[in-house]
Amino acid sequence: MKLGIAVVYLVKDENEKLLDLHLHKIEKHTQVPYTIYASTNQLLPKFEEKLKQQKKIQICRCQTFDPSASPDSPFPKHAREHSFYLEQLIQQAIEDNMTHIAILHVDSFPVRSGWAEELAEKLSEPCVLASVKRVENRDYKPCTQCLFFHRDFYLKHHPTLLLSKTELSSPEYRAYQQQFKHHMDSGVGYGFKVYREGLSWYPLLRSNRGEDHYTLGSIYGNLIFHLGASARDELIFVRDSYHLRRSRTKRVLTALWKLGSLWLPANVKQKFDARFKKMWRIHTSRRIQKRNESAQERVKKRLFRDPERYLDYLRTGLDRQR
Repeated sequence: MKLGIAVVYLVKDENEKLLDLHLHKIEKHTQVPYTIYASTNQLLPKFEEKLKQQKKIQICRCQTFDPSASPDSPFPKHAREHSFYLEQLIQQAIEDNMTHIAILHVDSFPVRSGWAEELAEKLSEPCVLASVKRVENRDYKPCTQCLFFHRDFYLKHHPTLLLSKTELSSPEYRAYQQQFKHHMDSGVGYGFKVYREGLSWYPLLRSNRGEDHYTLGSIYGNLIFHLGASARDELIFVRDSYHLRRSRTKRVLTALWKLGSLWLPANVKQKFDARFKKMWRIHTSRRIQKRNESAQERVKKRLFRDPERYLDYLRTGLDRQR
């Protein structure tokens, strides 16, 4: 096996320890020949210098993403940007004759030796991918926190991480979307390709026995750690929004508002209905953001203070003294 690991490196200044841990864990637990194909277009210069010192990292001079491209795309900017760089890294790994490709994030890494061999064993002629599946966040497609495949699948089926407008408007995609609810981001194209070709993929599901948050600080398949949202400022996840839209507090407030507004003229009521919904969104978004920021800081603090102990806790649920 020759493993190409594709990573788009975008690291906040305060997350240098996360970058160090990501690199250390890949080196420690990857026992097959490997090369990390790195995009550094959006990386701080001091961190790029750190990557240059790593023998098994190949920094790829990727074309720069143009945020004005495809302004009518249904995919958000961060998904288009991430996929834009990943596609170039994957192509480079294929051209270098890597037999297997793994996509990781800068805040994801293996937690056990032999991870690549174990994922390779899951692949077969009908089962062409092994990937994180974030059921806990209502995302039922292959996810790029870890997405693993053989070069033969890529060369035969030519998957793309995102989809074109033509593909998105097809009856086949609408059927796929109904059967497998998913977020509009990197990986949806691989999921749709597997579905359309009548193939299958092996899901790495969240296997935590200990946790500080339902998605931040997750272990998948007892193989891959993912911190979550390390490069994002907005920390609002799909499940948060889903539950709060259906929260008891909102139902009570909505009922009270409807009761209290019965005497209002229809045009005035419509205006205040819109204002009530806007105020609720602002209120809940701030509350979710604050809660998840606190959770992420708690996870990072424990992870950086004693990585082995914290990862062991996430995997076993036991907070053992060292």
